[in-house]
Amino acid sequence: MSAVSFCFCASANLAEHRGELKGEVRLALPSDIGRSQIRAWLDELMDTAPELTVQLYFGDHMTDLIDQNIHLALRYGQLDDSNLKRRQLAMTPRVLVASPAYLAQHGTPSTLNELSQHAVLILNRGGEPWQKWKFSHNGAPVEIEVRGKRFCNDGAVIRDWALSGRGIAYKSWLDVAQDVTEGRLHLVLADKIAPPIPLQLVYLQTDYPSHKIRRTIEFLVEKLSQFSQNYPLP
Repeated sequence: MSAVSFCFCASANLAEHRGELKGEVRLALPSDIGRSQIRAWLDELMDTAPELTVQLYFGDHMTDLIDQNIHLALRYGQLDDSNLKRRQLAMTPRVLVASPAYLAQHGTPSTLNELSQHAVLILNRGGEPWQKWKFSHNGAPVEIEVRGKRFCNDGAVIRDWALSGRGIAYKSWLDVAQDVTEGRLHLVLADKIAPPIPLQLVYLQTDYPSHKIRRTIEFLVEKLSQFSQNYPLP
């Protein structure tokens, strides 16, 4: 080990012993809520910890934490990798949303079958278009296949298209909660909202003892809880 590396490790160990929020945290975040909410929250955290460094990686695919050297990944849905630790932050359904301008021009669908008559905005996940949308109707699960002309592998672009009146999007409630509450988007077929799925922080078990990781997790838990309380599903 070089003298520089030894000094860095010694400094990090001392900061850990003192409970100081210091060093680098690398986070992989969903594109939409990562850009619209969590980036600003992490700015708040860094303002209170001048010696903390944050690297952000945006994307809607599951990142390999080891290969990408990521400390924390925030992801929607159930995760299969049993080698990862999980901390559930929220349970959130997916909802259909569209802008007031789109609905004024094209009308509001009253049934799921009427979605075939509308422009729908489709997320491409893991190289495959996500065209089978799940809902709940009278307590029973329903799945429909949609077709559209706008596809993107970036959830933030799907939301931007919806905001600009390009069509109907199938989004996590947390991604669009503020837009709906403030009137930029309207819920569509609100009686057929999909069953909730978890929003989870995942991380390697070996990373958890670090004070910087624990504090970052605690901070995000606090912010997501507050956000969920401020923007409940109508």
